[in-house]
Amino acid sequence: MNTDPTTNMVVFEIPGYPEPFISSGPTQADDCVQQAWFAVPVERRAAAEVSRIYSEWQPSAVDEEFIGRTFPRAAVTYSFDRPGPGGWEAAYADVRQTMEQAERQHAAAQAVDNMEHVADNGQLLPVLWSWSSPTIDLLQHLPHRDVVPGRLHVTVAAVALTPQGRIGMNHLTHAKLGTQPFEEVLATAYGALVAGLRVDVGEDRDRPELGVFLTLRREGSFASSALALPDFHEQMSRSLGGDHLLVALPDPDTLLVTRQDSGWVDFLQHAVLDSPYAAGEIVPSLLALESDGIRLLIERHERIPTTS
Repeated sequence: MNTDPTTNMVVFEIPGYPEPFISSGPTQADDCVQQAWFAVPVERRAAAEVSRIYSEWQPSAVDEEFIGRTFPRAAVTYSFDRPGPGGWEAAYADVRQTMEQAERQHAAAQAVDNMEHVADNGQLLPVLWSWSSPTIDLLQHLPHRDVVPGRLHVTVAAVALTPQGRIGMNHLTHAKLGTQPFEEVLATAYGALVAGLRVDVGEDRDRPELGVFLTLRREGSFASSALALPDFHEQMSRSLGGDHLLVALPDPDTLLVTRQDSGWVDFLQHAVLDSPYAAGEIVPSLLALESDGIRLLIERHERIPTTS
C-alpha cells in the first residue's frame, strides 16, 4: 500500500487484460495522470478501450481535459480532493494520517485472515520455546512440556504458509486443547515433524580426523524441534557412534549435531553465537546431550554456567 501522498497512484482498467495496470506520477503535477498513462506498457491505441480510471488524488483541470480527450469510455473515480494553491502541505498531512490508519486496519484484518487460514490449513508441529524468549509471557497460556527444565520447552502450533507466502503459526492454547490429552496432540505433531526431516552429513575430506556433524532440516519448517523427539538422543548416538553429543540450534529451521569429542565443536558454537536469526519463540542455543539428559550450555549473548 502506498503511504507517500506526494506520489499519486493511478489505475487503468482495460477489458481483455487479466489485471488492471497500476502506474503513478507526482501528485502535484498538472499532467500526473498523463505521465502515469505513458508509463503503462500498452500500445497507445488501447486508450480507446480503457473502461475505468482510478486516481488516488482528484485529477487537475489539465488532466481532466486529457482524460476526456484520450479515454472516451472511461469512468473516473478518486479518493482525495485536490487542494487549491498553498494547500498541499495541509492536504498531505491529512491524507498521510488517513493512509496510515487504513494501512493499520488492513494489517489487522490481514492478521486475522492469516490466523484463520493457518488454523484451517495448518499442520500441527512441535515448537521449541526458550525461557529467555522475548515472547515468554505467552507460554503460560499454552500447554507445554520441558525439554530442559526451566530453560527450554516444547509447545504445539498449527503451521502453514500464509497467502503472502510467509510462515504462519496458530499456537495451541489451553482453551483450544480442551479435554484432549496434550500427549496425544504432541505425538501427532512429532509424527508430522519426522515425516519431513532430512539429515545431511557434513565433513572435511581433507581433515578426516575432525569427524562428522549432522544437519537436520525439513521441507517445511521447525527442524530444530527434533531435539524434543523422545528417541532423538538414541537415533543421533547411533548415527554418530557415541552418546555424548553437542547440538546447535541457530534458528528454528536448522539443527546441527556432533560428538562432543569431534573437531566441529567450535563450528557449532559459532553457528549459535553468530546466528543472524532474530529471537522469537526460540533463542539460538547450544546444548549437551548425554545419558542423564540435556543441558543448556550457551544461548546467544548468554553463557550458562556448567556443573560438570
